[in-house]
Amino acid sequence: MPKNLFLVRHGESEGNVINKKFRETGDESLFSENFLNLHESQYNLTEKGIEQAKLAGEWFKENNLISFDRMLVSNNNRAMQTAAYLDFENPLWMIDFNLRERENGLFNVITPTQRFANCVNQERFHDSQPFLFRPPQGESMADVAQRIKIILNTLARECDDKDVVIVCHGHVIRTFRIILEHMSLSQSNEYLNTEEAWGRVPNCAIVHYTRIINDSVTEHFNRYRIIRPAGGGDLEDSFLPIIRKKYSNEELLKEAKKNYNY
Repeated sequence: MPKNLFLVRHGESEGNVINKKFRETGDESLFSENFLNLHESQYNLTEKGIEQAKLAGEWFKENNLISFDRMLVSNNNRAMQTAAYLDFENPLWMIDFNLRERENGLFNVITPTQRFANCVNQERFHDSQPFLFRPPQGESMADVAQRIKIILNTLARECDDKDVVIVCHGHVIRTFRIILEHMSLSQSNEYLNTEEAWGRVPNCAIVHYTRIINDSVTEHFNRYRIIRPAGGGDLEDSFLPIIRKKYSNEELLKEAKKNYNY
């Protein structure tokens, strides 16, 4: 795997603003026909989002992280714009559609009232099994994991011992974390449901995985940290270890019991 992997979420987008305002006000008129006719891949950065991307770029430069062996970016507008506004010197970005944001399908083209009225059963399943939940005509997080594994397999094959930066999306970064931190199904659901800081991915947050510890390079990623140059929590978390848990028979039975919510 790469020696260092940096996952960067895009800056604030038009879609982020509309959905935040709706949660705060309940004003459904925000979901205009023009907005609903946009595919979410077309959302652009706001002025604030541009500034957030520049702040993330400054963090990289201040930490002398200015050269990468592989630079990948989602094909969604807001991700490509964020990558550009990071303002790395002599960048060689590669666009990869496998890094696109999770597809919300029908939920992207109807209003919240229509969603809650017509999709109540789906909403109930989302609350109890967010990793497996698939919105109508959309993707589950488990679906996203299949294409993120394609990215990771390529990195393992082509970028061993190299430094890699990826600009993508909140759900995509969560999927990377579920895979790289070896979360079980119950842990994945807890992670996706939590409102605590450890589970949030603020705009332009950076998740850093490394194989370096005590000046040595280990076989696998051994620890990670989260950096928030544009706010949304502490600027830099301390590194946390990655635990690759193996289960005894008894532990497997306990883990299975956690998944039973009847």
